[in-house]
Amino acid sequence: MHEVRSTLKNRQFNLSILSGAIAFITAVSSNVYAAEIEEVVVTAQKRAENLQEVPIAISAFTGENIKESGVKNLTDLGKYTPGVEMHNDTALQPTYSIRGIQTNDWTVGSDPAVAVYVDGVYTGRGAGAEIPLTDIERVEVLKGPQGTLFGRNATGGAIHIITTKPQADNSVELNLTAGNYGRQSSDFLVNSQFTDNLYGRFSASSNRRDPFADNLAGGFVVGDQDTQTYRASVLWEPTSNTEVLWRADYGVMDQGSALRTTIVPSLEGDTDVFGDYALDTPTIEDRDSFGTSLTLTSDFDHFTFTSITAYREFDAHLQQDEDGTANPDYMFGSANTDDQSQFSQEFRLNGATDKIKWTLGASYSQEEVDHTTHAYFTTGSVESFAVYEWVKAENPDLSQTEQEELAVVTRQLMQQAGREGFASATFVYDLMLQTGQVDALLASRGAPGVTGSMLQSDAFVAQMMAGFQPWVASDTPWNESVRNTGDYRSSAIYGDMTWSITDKMDLTVGARYTYDQKDFTIETAYGNSIPLSLSGGPVPLVDSDGNVIGEITLPGIDLGSQLFGIAFFNNGQPVLDSKLSDSWSDISGRIVLDYRWTEEVMTYISLADGFKAGGFNSLNFGPGVDASFDQEDVVNLEVGLKSSFFDNRVRLNASVYGYEYKNLQELDLVGTPIPSYNLRNSDAEGNGAEIEVQWAATDSLFIAGNYSYLDTEFTDYQIIEAIGETEEDSKVGQSRVSTPENKFNLMAEYTLDLASGGELKFRGDYNWTDERIGSITDRTRIVEDYELFNLRATWNSASDNYSMALWVQNLTDEEIAGGYGGTGSAIGASPAWRFMPRMYGADFTVRF
Repeated sequence: MHEVRSTLKNRQFNLSILSGAIAFITAVSSNVYAAEIEEVVVTAQKRAENLQEVPIAISAFTGENIKESGVKNLTDLGKYTPGVEMHNDTALQPTYSIRGIQTNDWTVGSDPAVAVYVDGVYTGRGAGAEIPLTDIERVEVLKGPQGTLFGRNATGGAIHIITTKPQADNSVELNLTAGNYGRQSSDFLVNSQFTDNLYGRFSASSNRRDPFADNLAGGFVVGDQDTQTYRASVLWEPTSNTEVLWRADYGVMDQGSALRTTIVPSLEGDTDVFGDYALDTPTIEDRDSFGTSLTLTSDFDHFTFTSITAYREFDAHLQQDEDGTANPDYMFGSANTDDQSQFSQEFRLNGATDKIKWTLGASYSQEEVDHTTHAYFTTGSVESFAVYEWVKAENPDLSQTEQEELAVVTRQLMQQAGREGFASATFVYDLMLQTGQVDALLASRGAPGVTGSMLQSDAFVAQMMAGFQPWVASDTPWNESVRNTGDYRSSAIYGDMTWSITDKMDLTVGARYTYDQKDFTIETAYGNSIPLSLSGGPVPLVDSDGNVIGEITLPGIDLGSQLFGIAFFNNGQPVLDSKLSDSWSDISGRIVLDYRWTEEVMTYISLADGFKAGGFNSLNFGPGVDASFDQEDVVNLEVGLKSSFFDNRVRLNASVYGYEYKNLQELDLVGTPIPSYNLRNSDAEGNGAEIEVQWAATDSLFIAGNYSYLDTEFTDYQIIEAIGETEEDSKVGQSRVSTPENKFNLMAEYTLDLASGGELKFRGDYNWTDERIGSITDRTRIVEDYELFNLRATWNSASDNYSMALWVQNLTDEEIAGGYGGTGSAIGASPAWRFMPRMYGADFTVRF
C-alpha cells in the first residue's frame, strides 16, 4: 500500500555549515575586547525586574531581536523558543503549545491553555491573539503554569506582548520591505512630545504577499497575505508619581486562508503537498479587530497602585478547503464566523520593604461570543463519506492512509459498475436499523413478527437504490451549520509575596481564587434531505448466522425525504436548541525557593499549578456524550538555574521540570455511525529540560543557542462508549500530538565597524526540530524532523538614521510539512499544510 508521499529527507543532526562559519568568525575576531550581555527587564511577576533575578523559566525577546530574526507574529516566534511549538497554518485558528500543553479546540466552547496578553490585557480567543509584532518593546514567554499572577487559562504558560510606550522625544521612522512572491511591507512610526508631561505615539503597518503556489483549478488564490494594523497611544504624567497611559489598536485582515493539499495519492492528480495545488472551495481569512485600554499607575509612599481597564472586540470569517483537492466527489469546505467582545478590569497593589515584596490584586472580565461553524458538501461527497465509512469498518487493521487510498479506489470501481448510491443507501439503512425505523416500517406494512435484523440487508438496500442513484449523481449542494453563543464571566482575587529569608535566600508564596460562570447555547437544524423509497419486491429473511429462512414481499413505497445531518450529527434529532450553564472555581498557587550562590548565580525550585475552566461540546452531543466537560488542572515541579559568567559575557539559564495534567481537554474526530468532533477529558504527564546560552565572544561577535527536551504521555484516556469507542481506542502510553522530543536553535551575529562610522551586521539563524506526531486522528502520520537556515546582512549608517538589510529565510528551500489531518479526514481526504518555501528580500529604514 502506498505510504504518504513526502519529499522530506531524514537527516542526521548536522551543524557543520553554521558551526564552521562561527569558527571562522571567532578566529578573525579573537583580538577584539568582549562586551557585556545587555540586561533584559521583564514584568513576569507584575513588577519590573532583571530577567536573571526572576525564578521563572522565561524566554524574552526585545523588539530589536524580533526585527533582526525576521519574526512577524507569534507563530514565527515559536520556532526560536525552546519548549514552545506554534504550528499554525492560519492566523484565525492558532494553537500555542508550551511544554506540550495546548488546546486543539477551535470553537468557543472551551478556552486556550496558553494565555496571550497584550499590554497586560488577556486576549480571550485565538482568532484575536495572532497580531503583527511591529513596534514591540518585547515579548515574554513564561513557561509552566502561571495560575497565580496571570490566572485562568495559563496551564501551559503565558505569552505577554508589550508594545512600545510613547517616549519623551520627537521622532519619525519608516520601514519598507520588498521580497519575492510580491512581498510588500511598510511600518510608519511617529512619536511626539506634546508638552513636558504629555507624549503620543502612532504606528501604521501593512503587510502584503502573493501566494507561493498556483491554484490549477483556477478561480481564486490561496495562502496570500494582506493585513493592516494601526496603533495609537498617549502617555500623560500629571505628577511625578502618577502615569496615565491610553492605548488603542485597530487591525484589518483580508486574505486567502491556509493552503492545504490532500495527501491521499489518488486524489492529488498533478499536484503534491509541496507543489501547485487544485482546490474548489474559495479560501477566506478576514478579521476586523479593535482594542483599547487605560492604565493608571500611581506611586505612594509604601506601595504602587495600578488599574487596567480594557475593551477588545473582533469580527472574523475563516473559510477553508478541507479536502485539499478539486475532485468533485470529495468536495468539503468549512467556514467559521466569529463575533467576540470582552471587557476586563484589574486592580493591583505592589509594595516592598527591606525583607518583603508583595502583590495583591483583583480582576473581572466578561466575554460575549457568537460563533457559527458551516460545513459544505455535495451529495457526491456524501457518497464518498459513506464509502470511506464502509472501508474503515471492513478493514480495521489498515492504517488511515491505506484506508483512504482503498476508499478512493472502491468509489471509482463502484462508479464503473453502476453502483453509485449503493454506499449512501447502505449507510442510511444501517442508521435506520439502529434507530428502529426499519422495524417501524415493517410493522406499518403488515409484517408482524419481522424485525429489521431479520432482513437480508443487501436486498433491502437494492430496493432503496432507485432513489439514491440520481440523488448522488446530481451533486446537489449539501450544507450544514451549527451556531454557538456564550456569555462568560470570570472573577479572581490573588496575592503573591516574596520574603528574603536571608541575604541570599528568598521564599515566594502566592495564591489565586478564580470563579468562572458560563452561559452557552448550541443551535443546529438539518436542512438537507435524503430520498427514502422502496422499489418493492421480495426480500429474503435470514437468521443470526445469515442463513435464509424465508421471504417477505414489500410493496413499492415512497417515504418522501428525511432531514439528515452528517457534519453535526445529534443522534437523529432534526433540531437542536440547547441552553446550558455551568460554573467552575479553583484555588491555584505557587511556592518558590531561590538561592543566590553568588551575585551571578541563582538556583530555584518551584511548585506551581494552573487552572482552566471547563466548557461545552460546541458542535454536537447526544446520549452518552456529556454536554459539558470538566476543568483542567496541572501541577508542575521545576528546578532552575539563572547564571552569568566572565563579567556577564556568558549567560546560562536552564530548567528541568515534570508535570501532571488532570482532565486535559482533547478534541477528536471520533464515533460511529457518523464521526463527529467531541471534546473529552484525559490525563497526561510530561517531563523535560531546557537550556539557553548567550555568549558575547568578542565586542563584535555574539552567539546564542537553546535546546529543549520534552517527553509527554497520556496516562488516562476517556473512552466514549456511546459513540462506538472501545478500549482499543485508548491512547494511554502514547505521546501527545505535535510535541517534538528534541529542538535546537543556534544564532550567530557579527558586527564589523566601518571607517565611515557606520557598521555592517551579519546574522545567521539555525533551527532543528525533531520528528513529531502530525495528526490526532492518525498517529502513524509523522512530521519528519526538519532544519531551517535564515541569513541576514544589515548596514547601519554612522548617524543611525539609515539602515538597509538583505535577508533570506529557509535558505535551503526545505520542504516541510506543518501538520497532517484535519476535518477532511472525515470523508477520507486528509490534507497537509506546509511551511513557507525560500523567502528573500530587502529592508530599508529611515529615521528622523
